Amino acid sequence: MRIRHQRLVFLGLVMFTGFSTFTLAVGRMPDVVGKVVSSSNATVEGSVLLSNRTIFSGEAVDVGEGGAVLLSYSPTGRAVLAASTHVRFNGGKGNIVAQLLSGTLAVEREKKDAFVVKTSTYKFAPQSEGRTKFLVALLPDKRTIVEAQNGKVAITAAGSAGSYTLAEGLRAEISESEAQNPDQQKEGASKVIGQVVSSTGATRNGKPLPDGEWLLDGDLVSTGASGRAVIKLWPTNQATLEESTTATFSRPVERVWLNLLTGTIVVENTGESNVLIATAKYHIEPLNAAAGRILVAARTDKTTYIDAIAGDVRIEEVQSQQSYRLASGEDKLIPANASGVPAPTENPTPSTPSNPEPFPSTPSASSGHTHSTLLIVAIAGGAGIAAAAAALAAGGGHSSSPVSPSAP
Repeated sequence: MRIRHQRLVFLGLVMFTGFSTFTLAVGRMPDVVGKVVSSSNATVEGSVLLSNRTIFSGEAVDVGEGGAVLLSYSPTGRAVLAASTHVRFNGGKGNIVAQLLSGTLAVEREKKDAFVVKTSTYKFAPQSEGRTKFLVALLPDKRTIVEAQNGKVAITAAGSAGSYTLAEGLRAEISESEAQNPDQQKEGASKVIGQVVSSTGATRNGKPLPDGEWLLDGDLVSTGASGRAVIKLWPTNQATLEESTTATFSRPVERVWLNLLTGTIVVENTGESNVLIATAKYHIEPLNAAAGRILVAARTDKTTYIDAIAGDVRIEEVQSQQSYRLASGEDKLIPANASGVPAPTENPTPSTPSNPEPFPSTPSASSGHTHSTLLIVAIAGGAGIAAAAAALAAGGGHSSSPVSPSAP
């Protein structure tokens, strides 16, 4: 009986200890990151990753060659892990951090869901609420590629309080040397003006200017007798250079300056960081922070023609710094020998503006200045990048057309 009693006590101790262990385990249950919608050639913490499996905070997912994982992390949020990708997840629903160690990760969300992608040197996150779709890729040569397909993406360097805003439709490339030298990044970023939408008979710095080419600070663009170039300017504006036109582009501050040397140019502004057009004698810009369209022609006879096609325009003579308001719908031909500001036209003659390429119909809604810290360049995306983007598009919802990459 004594032995039996000891056994009972021992069994009771085991049962009590087991229950305590189970209770502690339940108390430490990690947060849920999301649920796997589909999976191929992938593992989680070394075990085969099956569809419908829940991913918890702290778990790492590895995708092999030819594989892919589609993760649903909220009712409207999805993430795609492309082939040869290694990611460790932390946090839970509404506040997820994905530590990207290699490969390509594409993220899409409709609402406020917070999904941050981190690398060893940068953090990438939606800049504001609303629909956002972006992609981050760590390439074997140590470059980091970021693409903002929908909405804007905030890019923050590790240990930095400031961030850079990547506008919708643009890609950014960070080389390994740039990641280690923030000053070099800032210098490189300041050189980016925009991207060529279409180009016919146009040159940049004396060399042919192809479609999709990126425009840098100080570039001189010229169009031939039958040439034309349409350029999407940073961040959301657009300029059309008509035939026989020569202009230089710069960004001395957080704004694009277009120096028109000769010819005709049409600038469309969205009201966000409007473009300033400069001629030899005048500075022309929108009078108000609103969407508008301005045509300026610097003619061979030294006259200047200005048409406020849409929106009021401010004309300032550089030498006297006097300014004049040209109302929306008015135009003005300024003689070569004019001094001071031009007199208003009592009966403005209707102009015949060119028909520029359609302006982007969905410009970014947010505004404000940003601090550039990256060099944006055109790249040829790898197979993993294309696969991740295609997987998001195939999963339903809205789709977008990424910027066509081209070799520099």
